[in-house]
Amino acid sequence: MLVSKFSHIEECEMSMLVHKPSRQSRQDVRTLPTYTIPEAAQILGINRWTMGDWYDGSSPLLNASATYQNNGNIKLLSFRDLEEAYKVHLLRNKLGKSMQYLQDALVDARKLSKSEHPLLDCKMLVFKRLALELPATKKKPLRMVALGEPQMSLYIPDVIETWGKRIVEDDKGKATQIFPWKRDDTDDESRPVSISADVLSGRLVVTGTRIPVGVLAAYSDAGRSVEQIAELYKLDVETVRKALEHIGPELQKAS
Repeated sequence: MLVSKFSHIEECEMSMLVHKPSRQSRQDVRTLPTYTIPEAAQILGINRWTMGDWYDGSSPLLNASATYQNNGNIKLLSFRDLEEAYKVHLLRNKLGKSMQYLQDALVDARKLSKSEHPLLDCKMLVFKRLALELPATKKKPLRMVALGEPQMSLYIPDVIETWGKRIVEDDKGKATQIFPWKRDDTDDESRPVSISADVLSGRLVVTGTRIPVGVLAAYSDAGRSVEQIAELYKLDVETVRKALEHIGPELQKAS
C-alpha cells in the first residue's frame, strides 16, 4: 500500500508544481510548504519510504505543514519540516535511537513544552536519552527533563547537540542552512550539498554556490562524466561525485 501511495505521489508531482501554496505577505519563507515527501527525502538523503512512514497513519511521528487535497491527500513540507525530519534522521542514524523511543520521547516533549514541534521550538540535548530544556519560571528553576521514560531531572553537562554540525542556526535559534549528507553516519566532515530557504527557493545546491544539484544530475543522466561536469561548472571533481552520490537512487524498502 505504501508503494502504491508513493507511485501516486510521483504521478501527481508535475501537476502539483503549479498548485503549491504561494508565499503570503510577511510569511517566513521557512514555513512555506513547498516540498513533496519524495522531494524532501532526496534532498535530505533519506530513504523515501522511511520518511513517508514518519508522516503516515493516525499517530504520525511528524506532522506536515500542509496537505494537497487534489488527486489525493498529498503532504507538503516546509524548510522547517525538513529541519525537523533531518534531526529525526540524525537521532536514528548517528545515535541509534529506535522509532518507538523517538515516538515516546516526542509525545513527552509535546506535552511538556506545549509545542507541536519541540525539535524545532525547544532546546534539546542528547544524553543516553533525549532531554528537553525547560526554562525557569516563578515556581521552578531551569531544568533538563529526560524524555520517553518516567520523569527524571538531569544535570546539564557540556554536550554537543547531535545536529550541531549539520544545521546552522541564526542568533534566534532558527535554522538558516542544512548540510544533509547521505553518508553522515560515517563521515562528519563532508558538506558537498546544502539547502537554505532563501537560496533558489530552497532547492538543493552545491555548497558555497547557487548551482542546483539537480542540474548536475541531469548532465550525468545525459551521459556526461563527473570530470566533464566538474570542468563545466569549475567545481572540484570529488564535490561533484559526492553531490551526485547524495541524490542517487535508494533501496526501495523502508529501513
